[in-house]
Amino acid sequence: MPVVLRSLSDFKKFLRKPGATLQIVQNTFVERQDAASREAYRRKGLYEPRTLRALSKRAAVFDVRGHDTTVWLYWDRGTRHWRFSGDTVTVPLHATLGPPDAVVYRCSLPEPETRHRPRPRPVQEPQAAQSAFGF
Repeated sequence: MPVVLRSLSDFKKFLRKPGATLQIVQNTFVERQDAASREAYRRKGLYEPRTLRALSKRAAVFDVRGHDTTVWLYWDRGTRHWRFSGDTVTVPLHATLGPPDAVVYRCSLPEPETRHRPRPRPVQEPQAAQSAFGF
């Protein structure tokens, strides 16, 4: 089932679905850092998939795959600047210094399992048994 997000309400509904996953696909703040800093962010799991642990009225707490840590994502009046497009959510980072930055999350749901059902075998009509003598 494809993910289509148009609003914060859609985003919250998405997060409540079993297996909902967020993954950072772009972080302009990190991209402007030197190579060593980018690698440190990567080692800490910045780009690893995140699954919902808890959801409140103003925030979500995520587990980071492969890391023993949690990450918070807050929403409040600033969400009016969030951009929703298909399966992505762009969250602007408001810093006092430097150019404006943003984090782009890709939202996904697990692929539905296709259960393989064995085909029913056709019923075979019983055949008359023949004896060795042909009758």
